[in-house]
Amino acid sequence: MIYERLIQQFATQPWIETPDVAVWFDEPLRQIQARISRWVQQGKLIQLRKGKYLLPEMYRKIKVSTYTISNALYRPSYISMETALAFYGIIPEAVYQLQSITTRQSKSWENELGSFKYHSVKQERFFGYQDTSLGNDESFLCAAPGKALIDVFYFHKGGWNESRLYEMRFQNLDMINMKSLLKMGKKMNSKKVSAAIHAFSKIRKEL
Repeated sequence: MIYERLIQQFATQPWIETPDVAVWFDEPLRQIQARISRWVQQGKLIQLRKGKYLLPEMYRKIKVSTYTISNALYRPSYISMETALAFYGIIPEAVYQLQSITTRQSKSWENELGSFKYHSVKQERFFGYQDTSLGNDESFLCAAPGKALIDVFYFHKGGWNESRLYEMRFQNLDMINMKSLLKMGKKMNSKKVSAAIHAFSKIRKEL
């Protein structure tokens, strides 16, 4: 009966957090944690990370994307890098790992929904993201196209020459405004990023 009550209460919520369950059932937190652990083992809950869970899809009354879940797993964070570039159609490949930027310590989680990776930056480099709609009353924080590209330049090891840039197989580059890209690149205060943007500007017209 308790699990049925859980479904009734949280079926319209995007995810479930342990403290909310403890408050709703008015039980000690340790008791709730033990109960949730059993439900995960029985397949009655999907663990996203410690303290955050999903009901199985058959019991959920709303759909929630992995982009939104990524934002919620680790705050503050925004979707970026290849994940965002693929979302915008700037690179052709589908990206399995959801990559995000955070001001907190770098983290990663694997769960039934996929792989979630968070790259840490200082506060002054945590910018260039926007509230992005999925067209179904759902939205998530995502890097603007130019910032997603800059984050790729910044976090991947090694320099970005023209040959390496061609390997990205860029498309739909009209989504990236060069003036904005240069402005954000300057704000990053990174020689590596500045050099990458310079190389990118040289080949952009050829792509």
